[in-house]
Amino acid sequence: MENKKDNRIICGDCLEVFKMIADKSIDLVCTDPPYEFISKDPVGGGIMKKENKKHLKKIKKDFGMSFSPEKLLNECKRVLKAFNGYFFTNKTLLRKYIEFADKNNYSWDLLIWSKTNPIPLNSNHYLLDKEYIVYIKEKGATFNSQLGYENYFTVIERPIGCNNKLGHPTQKPVELIYNAIRISSNENDVVLDPYLGSGTTAVVCKDLNRRCIGIEINPEYVKIAKNRLRQERLFE
Repeated sequence: MENKKDNRIICGDCLEVFKMIADKSIDLVCTDPPYEFISKDPVGGGIMKKENKKHLKKIKKDFGMSFSPEKLLNECKRVLKAFNGYFFTNKTLLRKYIEFADKNNYSWDLLIWSKTNPIPLNSNHYLLDKEYIVYIKEKGATFNSQLGYENYFTVIERPIGCNNKLGHPTQKPVELIYNAIRISSNENDVVLDPYLGSGTTAVVCKDLNRRCIGIEINPEYVKIAKNRLRQERLFE
């Protein structure tokens, strides 16, 4: 697959689409893969409002509960010029990303999205009030370190659903994606998002003059992402 100057959104299974992406052709991966984070029926236990039950049911229906990141990480390793990637995850899968980084002698850092309005599900557990973003970097990968210290905090506090109501169950804060891409890529670089969802990575790339290859298996979300890419401007 040749990288065009414009952003590309592809509907398909990312592991199949990866086969069309050339070795060492991508500058940065920024993505929100599925989580293996609800081990039992999502409506059982705890104090939950009706809308939160629907939210968790939709996540389970759309993404399943058995994702493991090894294949994804190895494909990213193949297509990245130097390994350079941000991966949203949770505590269940966090160690797998760290193990991959350690095995390959990559450096890694941990960013946190702290949710100010977490789902009130706390049956014998603390609230699910945070998501982790593992940043894995190979020596030589881009890291712009001259943007001002205020851009390098590892914790961002934002409510769930703070950006829009596009119908995607796991929408992430635009500001977090924006900062990651600005720090870890340069203008005209190619950014890959294998789990594009509602298209936030593509819209950010357009705003920052990066090129995005976005892959999404759900046709409904592909339509939303393409509409956003045509219409949306950030921070207006």
